[in-house]
Amino acid sequence: MPRFRRDDLELWYGQRGAPDGLPFVVTHGLLWSSRMMERAGALLPEHRVLLLDLHGHGRSDKPTEVERYTWAEMAADVVGLLDHLGIERAVVGGLSLGANVTLATAHLHPQRVAGMVIEMPVLRRGHPIGKAAFGTMAMAYAGARGVLGPVSRAVGRLPLPRRAPELAAARDMVGADPRVAAAVLRGLLEDEPVAEDDVSLARLTMPALVVGHRHDPLHAVDDARELAERLPDGRYLEASSIAEFRLRPEKLAEELRTFLAGIEH
Repeated sequence: MPRFRRDDLELWYGQRGAPDGLPFVVTHGLLWSSRMMERAGALLPEHRVLLLDLHGHGRSDKPTEVERYTWAEMAADVVGLLDHLGIERAVVGGLSLGANVTLATAHLHPQRVAGMVIEMPVLRRGHPIGKAAFGTMAMAYAGARGVLGPVSRAVGRLPLPRRAPELAAARDMVGADPRVAAAVLRGLLEDEPVAEDDVSLARLTMPALVVGHRHDPLHAVDDARELAERLPDGRYLEASSIAEFRLRPEKLAEELRTFLAGIEH
């Protein structure tokens, strides 16, 4: 299994597609894993797709200290992977948590980001809902770890459905260690949100594909639409729900292929 070290962390990544293709680092949603992006990544054989499990998730190391989970630390996972593989610049993208990690990476390391794919970002309209929901989840994980711990270990031993990686990703989420889940949630909630003011966004001149989903107040579609409008080189794409591109990965792959074709390599 491909792994690399960043400081004291060992992180997992998978490679799909052409080794000499345009590098495209893909990350995942909160408490999920890169397995949720497997099928779409497999449909981009002309590109070098790198599926990364951020620390605290999937097959990567999972520290339990709250301070390990900040936007800068998550962005460092992405840059650490690029350094490990000797890649100067890559397209970076992700879903929900991964969307915000993409923005954080572009803000903190713009010279390493050739383009962005931002699906379901949590921005201004979604912040109050996220703070309430994730704050409650963090307390629940911390308070019930004696009960949830054995459950998570039992779920983690379930066999992986090879033909449905999204179900395997759901297993990763349901089987999350409650101590780790509480630390991830608390750490990201206590950190400053990813910058979305006009001055900060104006610096992100790389091409960006922003995907918004309807009927989702946490990932407000108006936030996604406005982000695409405010970025210097943003394009907006709308999906009916999070399920659309998971159930029809070929549709997402087609949109990604069109976007990636316009980025210099």
